[in-house]
Amino acid sequence: HASASVAAVALACGAYWVPEQLQPPPGVDTWLFFDGVCNLCDGFVNFVYMGDSTGRVRFGALQKHGDLLRSKGAGRYAEGGEEAMTTVVVIQGDDVYVRSTAALRVLAVMDQPWRIFSVFSLLPTSLRDEAYKLVARHRYSIFGQKQECMKPTGDFKRRFLEYDPSEDQLKEFPFM
Repeated sequence: HASASVAAVALACGAYWVPEQLQPPPGVDTWLFFDGVCNLCDGFVNFVYMGDSTGRVRFGALQKHGDLLRSKGAGRYAEGGEEAMTTVVVIQGDDVYVRSTAALRVLAVMDQPWRIFSVFSLLPTSLRDEAYKLVARHRYSIFGQKQECMKPTGDFKRRFLEYDPSEDQLKEFPFM
C-alpha cells in the first residue's frame, strides 16, 4: 500500500512539475507548424485551438511558411526540405522542437486537463519518436488528406501566423 501511495504522489507531482518545466519563457510565443493537407494534423490544430483558451499557440501550415521555418533553422521540415512534411514543428523563441517533443510542448501550454499529458515527456525521446513516426507514416491512409490547406475563418483565423488584422477592417469599412 505504501508503494502505491508513493507512486500516486510521484505521478501527481510529475503532472504538475513537468508542464511547468516545458513552459517557454514569459513573452515567448508558441508557433505550431503542421501539414496543412493532413486530416490528422488539422484535427490536432482544432484540438489545440479548443484547449488553449488563452491563445498561447499560433498556427501555420508547413506548406505556407517555408521562409520562416528556414530562418529559424527548421527548413528541412518545410515543403521541399529533406524531411518535408514528416512532423509537426514547434518554435518557441529560438528553440525548435519536432515530432513527439513538439506535440508535448504544445500540450504543456494548453489548459488542464490536457496539460497533464505532457508528463509523457519523461519517456525516452527515441521511444516516443518511433511511435510518432509510425503514425506519421500512415496518417494519410488512416485519416485521409485534403486537396489544399484549410482556410480558417472567424476567430480561429486570428490564431494563424499569416493573419492580417487589416483584412477584418476592410470588411467592416469597405469604403476605406
